[in-house]
Amino acid sequence: MYNNLIFDDMKNKFLLSSCLLAFSFLAGCAGSSAQNGEDLEIPTDLPPICRDIDFVANPDMREVCGVRKASRHNIAYKNIPQQRYLIKPAETSIVKTNGKLELRFQNSLPINLNGPITNELEFSQEKRLERIKNSYDYHEITKAGYERLRIFKMGIPTDKGNKYDFCFRIPEKKGNDRTRSKAMGVNIETMSCTEFDRIVSSK
Repeated sequence: MYNNLIFDDMKNKFLLSSCLLAFSFLAGCAGSSAQNGEDLEIPTDLPPICRDIDFVANPDMREVCGVRKASRHNIAYKNIPQQRYLIKPAETSIVKTNGKLELRFQNSLPINLNGPITNELEFSQEKRLERIKNSYDYHEITKAGYERLRIFKMGIPTDKGNKYDFCFRIPEKKGNDRTRSKAMGVNIETMSCTEFDRIVSSK
């Protein structure tokens, strides 16, 4: 009986130690998350005045800018949309959501970015404050009897030191001001950069 009491006491101490260890681990994770901003849900439509604010260092600005603590579910599955702005065109950004990258232009539908770039851009709180210094090569070509052609190439550098080119075409809006809403966006289309280079070199 005495041996059973000793065994029960040791078992209780072991369970208590395990619980304390687990609690410390979870608290440490929460503390780390709070320090680097991973537990913050930052809207992807922040007004310009809020985009350069470090919400970890300036928690008093969170409510003003619509920033809130993410739910445990979002933190666990990393489903918090994260965003980085490019230097041009204006208002262009790359958003990471559900493990995928979207290139977002103003007043246009998002465009999925595929390839190695998906693993080479960082979206930490620190990187959020750094604009991506991309290149932007725009051409507008008008030939008699042909529809105006507007195309551009973007070279997007990554945090791994690589740079990837993406090419796009801006289609002409259909209809006129009476039949088309002025707020209606243009759906930018992707095109091959080989085709882009061919058109530019032959204009």
